Amino acid sequence: MLKAKAYAAVSGDLLGMDGPDERAIDVYRGIVGATDETAARAMVDGLGLTDALGDATEEPWLALSWLQMERYRSEFATGDGLRSVAYPHALDLLRIQAASGTSVAVATSSHTDAAARVTEELGIRALLDALVGRDQVTNGKPYPEIYLKTADILGVTPDEVVVVEDSATGLEAAVRAGMRCIAIASVFSSEGLRAQTLLRQDWCVYDPETLKAVVERHLSEAR
Repeated sequence: MLKAKAYAAVSGDLLGMDGPDERAIDVYRGIVGATDETAARAMVDGLGLTDALGDATEEPWLALSWLQMERYRSEFATGDGLRSVAYPHALDLLRIQAASGTSVAVATSSHTDAAARVTEELGIRALLDALVGRDQVTNGKPYPEIYLKTADILGVTPDEVVVVEDSATGLEAAVRAGMRCIAIASVFSSEGLRAQTLLRQDWCVYDPETLKAVVERHLSEAR
C-alpha cells in the first residue's frame, strides 16, 4: 500500500498533476508481490511516464524506481506509516512461531536493506533467523529461487517449510519451490488470490481473524 502511494505521488509530480496519480494504485494492484523492477516498468508503461522521465540518464524504469524509493523512504515508510499498514495477525503468528522454537524468516521482493528497516521498525528483526531480499538472488518472485535460498540458509528442505504469502506472485514462487503455502489477502491481493488456481481457496485467508486457525489446520494435516 505504501509503495503504491509513493508511486502515485511521484507519478503525479512527473505528469504535472495537482495531486497523486491514482491510476498508479490500480497498476500496483496488478503486480503486487513482484520485484521493484517489474513494478517500475509496469508504472512507466501503464502511466505513460517515458517522456516525463526523458532527461534521466538511466533507463526510464530505473529512474522512476529511484524517485519512488526516495519518496517512499522519506514520506511513507516512517515508523507510524509502516505500523499503520502492518498485518497484526501475521506479526502475532511470527512471534508465536519464533517463541515455540520454530525457525522463521522473511523472503521478500524488496531489497534487503529496505526489508531490514521495515522489520526493525515493526520490532521483529531480532526474531528472524534469516532475511533474504531480492538483491540476494538472480531471479525474483514468481521464480522459486528466493524461497529455495531461504530454506538452504535455514538448513531445511522445501517440504519442511510453510510459507505465508500475501500475493498471487509470491504464492506461485512458494508452490514452484515445492513448499506448502498459506495466503493472506490484502486490499491489493484479494482479487488475484481469488483468481489463482495453484492453491486451494481454503488455504487463502480473507478474514485475518481466521489466520491462526487456518495455520493450525494446515500444520495438523501436514503431520
